[in-house]
Amino acid sequence: MEIKTTLTPQKIAFLRNIGKNPYISDEELVKIIGYRRKGKLTKLRNLLRRAGYISSPYYEIDYGKIMKNNFQIIYALIVFEGRYEYIEEILFLMKNCYRFYPLMEMRYCMCMTSFFVTDEKTFIDTLEYLREKGIIIQYTLFRNNFRWYRRYPEFSYDEDHSLFIPNFENLFEDTEIPNLEYGTYEDPLSFCDLRVLMHLGVRRDSLSEIQRYEYHKFKNSFSYIELSKSYRKLIEKGIATKYYIIRPVPKEICHRGILILRFEEFDMTRKAVFNLGKNKRVMERITYWRSMDNLRRYGVIHFFYDSTFFTKLINRIDEMEGIEYIKMFFLKNYPPKNVKRRSDFMEYYNIETQELHIPHKKFFETVRERIETDIDAGILTG
Repeated sequence: MEIKTTLTPQKIAFLRNIGKNPYISDEELVKIIGYRRKGKLTKLRNLLRRAGYISSPYYEIDYGKIMKNNFQIIYALIVFEGRYEYIEEILFLMKNCYRFYPLMEMRYCMCMTSFFVTDEKTFIDTLEYLREKGIIIQYTLFRNNFRWYRRYPEFSYDEDHSLFIPNFENLFEDTEIPNLEYGTYEDPLSFCDLRVLMHLGVRRDSLSEIQRYEYHKFKNSFSYIELSKSYRKLIEKGIATKYYIIRPVPKEICHRGILILRFEEFDMTRKAVFNLGKNKRVMERITYWRSMDNLRRYGVIHFFYDSTFFTKLINRIDEMEGIEYIKMFFLKNYPPKNVKRRSDFMEYYNIETQELHIPHKKFFETVRERIETDIDAGILTG
């Protein structure tokens, strides 16, 4: 495992600093790293991008700060037979489906999707219809009304193989646990604010690109100054938060997994998910899920890890004291274009009322019409 030869002090300094401050300027980075010219910084950044150490930028949206009405974010683990492309296409007929991750499963195809939901019954009716028609085999739903917390890899200037070993020995030690609650509604969004927010949700943050896109696709004429003002508002209010994916190792040898845990007590669950990869060479996105009846709470970690960390984790994961529930899923190495991120569900956000109401019944009918058409065409057996 070559560490020193692949990551120089300059590369480590770059990765550490963009993790701490994703808004850091090139001028600041040049001084911190010790370069004299910005051109060397550009070369360094490009090297790290090509190696896959960084992917950028992403934006996390605090939907609690922009909505007056109640909403649910529901994650679905869906098992199905057939092609990933087909199930993705069917699920995306519901525009409230805004994330799609293909998962590894030995016997069947599987995916993890997330949905914005304002009418829970009709949403579940739609999934039940897909199950009855054989489009999906089964599904498990979780509520996710918490933000994701990000923790970046711990890089070392020396070869330190302990960085690739999970923290099983101090899993339940007291540790700092951040507040993951969504914010509460503050200030109204303007139409320009909303459009910028939707672009940030799909990793489009070039204001000039947004300006061109809005005009050519929707005939919305926003000045650069308007867009800039909206962008600053969203960032300063904490409605949109910029972040990078920083992998512990190059992308070609980096793996991703979803770990879902529940211990005897929720306090144990919280400590476990925040201690397991603490000060280790992994990237983690951490949140909490609830069962649909709200009686059980789970800790969830989206890991970016190398094969050593994974092997150590999988060998001892069942031995954790007090564990009541554990599931681990591996994300398929799908081409990036197929790991979809969408934000067009925000088309149903009402600027006047500052509320989001998803037309679930309309989506149900759209899905039903498509399935019946495919059955008539012989694509499905029904």
